[in-house]
Amino acid sequence: MDLAAELRPILELPTGTSTSGYPYLHRVAWARLRDWIPHTFAEGAALLDVLGDDERDAARVVRQVVSTAAITAPPDLWLLRQVVGALATEGWLQRLEQGIDVLPDELEPDVTLLMARGYAVRAGGGFRWSDDASAGRVLRETGPLPAWPGDLSRRWVEACSGTREHDALLLEVLAEIPERAPHPPPAWVATPEDLDLGFRLVGLVLGLRGAGRIDDALRGELPLPEALKSRAVALLRRVGWWGEHGPTALGRRGLRRGPGPFGIIETYHPYLSSLPRIWREGKGSVHVERAGNVAASQDANRETFRRANDALDRYCEDTGFDYRVFVEHAVGRGEATRQRWARDGDRRAHVGADLEAAALDAARSEQAQGRLPPDMRFVQADIGRPEVLVAALRAEGLDPRGAVMVVGNGLHEVRGRTDDGMVEVFRGYAEAGIVLLFTEESALAVDDLLRTAYNTYHAGFRYVHERSGQALRPASPTPEPGLGPPLRASWQACATRAGYVRADEYCWQSRTIYPTTPVNGHNPSVSVTHFFVPPRVALGA
Repeated sequence: MDLAAELRPILELPTGTSTSGYPYLHRVAWARLRDWIPHTFAEGAALLDVLGDDERDAARVVRQVVSTAAITAPPDLWLLRQVVGALATEGWLQRLEQGIDVLPDELEPDVTLLMARGYAVRAGGGFRWSDDASAGRVLRETGPLPAWPGDLSRRWVEACSGTREHDALLLEVLAEIPERAPHPPPAWVATPEDLDLGFRLVGLVLGLRGAGRIDDALRGELPLPEALKSRAVALLRRVGWWGEHGPTALGRRGLRRGPGPFGIIETYHPYLSSLPRIWREGKGSVHVERAGNVAASQDANRETFRRANDALDRYCEDTGFDYRVFVEHAVGRGEATRQRWARDGDRRAHVGADLEAAALDAARSEQAQGRLPPDMRFVQADIGRPEVLVAALRAEGLDPRGAVMVVGNGLHEVRGRTDDGMVEVFRGYAEAGIVLLFTEESALAVDDLLRTAYNTYHAGFRYVHERSGQALRPASPTPEPGLGPPLRASWQACATRAGYVRADEYCWQSRTIYPTTPVNGHNPSVSVTHFFVPPRVALGA
């Protein structure tokens, strides 16, 4: 493929500028880029080389799309390789090839993921495998994974930390690195080779992160014995992350930005290792501890917490509002509190809450090392039960009225809640008088996921949360999807029904999922930081 010739019409079509000041592509240019020009892994690195230093707006958008795919494609591929392998083991691939009229409830998340990534389609009232050429290759050529342990990232952490116990296993994992293969249109649909590459890459990157060796890798140094390092470099070269002198531009971005999203998805490896059992017995037979998710969440949420704290400062300055109590729920390592304390010192009481003991232990460890307030209190509480937090605050002599609670991607962890049930959760916090700032990734319909391809990692993000019984929601009311299951009521709808007032001026939206303006005008943000004020605070009471 002559990439320069393929790119020319994309770069020459007129661009627009969003209300946030970002350039976007013409709809025809986006469709051509997405469906005709491969842009993941080495193909993405080659595309960046052709773009060079071109600073036209269209080139900037193409560069962003490629850079995004370097982060968002691997975790989806890591999931798909295991889902397809398990379906092959249990005979479901063959059934999908023939068509399934009635889908068992426990298979809905898996088939929805396949639909969102271009492998399965609707067939009347049922489902079947897609006729797409790459999908056909995945059907025919992707079998069960070898009997490798599900926690390969942990083995990589130990290998990168100097332990040699797992070297033979990891050499086996990297023994066969797939060669490049054609990507017929739609070029974004992943081939069997892509699935295998993504599966291998995620574990290696998380191993470097877990061992604290990302900076070494950025300098071109891999802390591994020669034989294993040679195979790791071969993998990184194959995905376009490594060149003659170490990481490429794409590799530097992947090493810096990949561990957060990779880790959030990979935490759910117990579900992936137990899919046949889950299909037979239900998801209640498997549980995931959040211990492995804490560092990944902190990596992913650091910037959104900064924006939330900025919004809170602006709100206080603009309205004269002040507060004595700062609560971080789904506390993880307490990143929101760390930032707040750095700004305000000991002016406020700080409280960390979480259901998982592992997260509370991680926050206490941060406190012991001087990175969180020495008098910070901790509460073990389910975020879906506001009365527990409210009672704990009062027991500590802290008035919840006018307290501020910040949550980073934690409200979706409320399990088994209907729309009405989620309204009641919000009502509990609103009636206690708690100002609520929370960030959530937007739930996206299958239609949106297909049209945006790998410009977002929401297909995988949605899958792991649905698979574990958690509830993603769109940020605001959305059109009814034409494909896949309907979405839940939006965060905005649930909170306002509960009595909260949305402080629109202080909310923040990330980039949109499409690098263009869709025909219907619906272009949801990847994530939104919501700012909700209880009625008495909104009225100045």
